[in-house]
Amino acid sequence: MASLLKWGPVLAVIVAMTLCGVINGQDDTPTDWAEAFQLMNEPGNDSITLFIGDTVSVNFSIISISVSGTFSISARAKDGANTFGLSSTTLENVVGMKDNYDDEILYVLITGERIAIEQIELVAEDDTGKSQVIWIHEVNVNRVEPPIARIVRYLVVVALVVAIFLIGITTDVMIIYSLIRRPYGILIGMFCQFIVMPFTAWTLSKIFQVDGPASLGLIIDGSCPGGSLSNVLSVLLDVDYVLSITMTFFSTLFALGFMPLNLLIYGRSFTTSTGQSIQTPFMEIFIQLVLLTAPLVVGIGIGYKWPKAKEFADKYVKPVSGLIMMILIATDLPFNLFIFDSPWKYFIVAIIFPLVGGTAGVVISKVLRLSTRQSCTVALETGVQNALLAVTVLYFFYPRPVSDLATRLPYLILIFTTIEGIVFTIIYLLLKKFYWHGCPFDDEEEDIKKKKEEDKEKQGDTKDGMKATEKQKNGEINGNVKTISGTVVAPSNTVSYDVGCQATFGDETLAEINVGFDPTE
Repeated sequence: MASLLKWGPVLAVIVAMTLCGVINGQDDTPTDWAEAFQLMNEPGNDSITLFIGDTVSVNFSIISISVSGTFSISARAKDGANTFGLSSTTLENVVGMKDNYDDEILYVLITGERIAIEQIELVAEDDTGKSQVIWIHEVNVNRVEPPIARIVRYLVVVALVVAIFLIGITTDVMIIYSLIRRPYGILIGMFCQFIVMPFTAWTLSKIFQVDGPASLGLIIDGSCPGGSLSNVLSVLLDVDYVLSITMTFFSTLFALGFMPLNLLIYGRSFTTSTGQSIQTPFMEIFIQLVLLTAPLVVGIGIGYKWPKAKEFADKYVKPVSGLIMMILIATDLPFNLFIFDSPWKYFIVAIIFPLVGGTAGVVISKVLRLSTRQSCTVALETGVQNALLAVTVLYFFYPRPVSDLATRLPYLILIFTTIEGIVFTIIYLLLKKFYWHGCPFDDEEEDIKKKKEEDKEKQGDTKDGMKATEKQKNGEINGNVKTISGTVVAPSNTVSYDVGCQATFGDETLAEINVGFDPTE
């Protein structure tokens, strides 16, 4: 009670001073100048869009200033952006708390220099040297694309569809079925492709501070299935081509769900760039993936119905289509040279992204005790994503300049993945010829043994009983031969016998022989 009587008056004075707004010199002046300065821009849009080489003007008029003082107002590029040119007048000696601001207009000229989503800031500075940003305006700089570039891009899409169709034709349904029975390699590959790779893309985006659109492109690339390039490299590097084709088939199907899901999980942190909300068209992307999956299914049906079509596709069509795709990509590249006008760290990301994916694939596979050949196959399918699909999705379903900025990393990844694949192939072939003197996979025999164990139940030929019997004679098949019938038939004076013999292996009939003979002979 004594303490309350002693400190009560002091507390009362403090409360009174707080209510009067005199503590630490505080008054009712707004501390956020962005709220105190009311401006209007002409032509009235929240953002300005222009093409490279064009110049546009934006005029900012002051409506009211609810803070006292004398200010100078100027415009500048946010964070020192150099993707557009900026020239501006400066308003001097603007007095706050006035009734009329008809003459205070800030004139700004913007010239597009490179593809960009940037911002300009209006900065107010009072006579004491204090300054704050009072307005942020977005600037979008687009490129002028020649009509032939769009034609080439459509041709690239056609080549992509043909490549997926050929993957379907060259996919053996029975082999897929046998791999499904022991799907360890497929499941590990799907885990690496749709769990490890998107997380790796998100992590690299954060580590290297990649901007919003480019990070979105990296996430989409990391969520893509495998493509034809991984199948080609699997042949050149002597890994399991059948597993590679099967993984490409399943990853193309799984991408229908996992690509939109990974965009939802990881893309949200990058879909706001410089104040602009980047809308992800989930439904359009899903429809695009369905349309790309349809030729895969059709190809599988054709390959199953007409086996000769599979041989023809492998021998002639697939190499030619691969060559055509390479030519189209080379033709499309000159229209996209802006991708090389990227920060140096984007090149580092494009180089290490497939290497990180491949390393993760082989390590996870070996930890889970896959053979070396299968592990290398999983590594290829994980590290070599279908970057061309990512470029296509971004090009057709995102507005510009978002689509152009987002395609930089997938396009760079496509280029560097191809270069890395060529380098690895050359190194492998040299080592195989001069150092290993043959195939280096030390567990090839183990692979064959496992395959024999898996196919043991299928051994035997129901169509060719003689071959099966010959194997039995050679000791390759241990079966049972037994007499199943002996009947006497006497239709006349001649007595004949029908003797039936059957050779069995397990529950399967390998050969059945019915012999009729005359015992008087």
